[in-house]
Amino acid sequence: MTIKKFIEAPEIARINAIWRGKLIAERQQDDVTYRLFKVDDFYVEARINPLSFTRHFTAYATLEEIIPLYSDAPSNDSCIVKVPS
Repeated sequence: MTIKKFIEAPEIARINAIWRGKLIAERQQDDVTYRLFKVDDFYVEARINPLSFTRHFTAYATLEEIIPLYSDAPSNDSCIVKVPS
């Protein structure tokens, strides 16, 4: 799947693409969990709020676009970053 197809895909197709991807980072901010996945040749951040049952997906072409949000997480956020292999 390409990043363009991911962005244009219905939510269920985006969820399936993420399930096929690899979790590489996770951070928690307040009640929201952010998970960063490598999907084919791009990255997807999934924002999940279990209290309101909402989720939002943002696609990024390169890791450099998104990793600062994980490596520079404020001290009151919990953050786990896995190095992509």
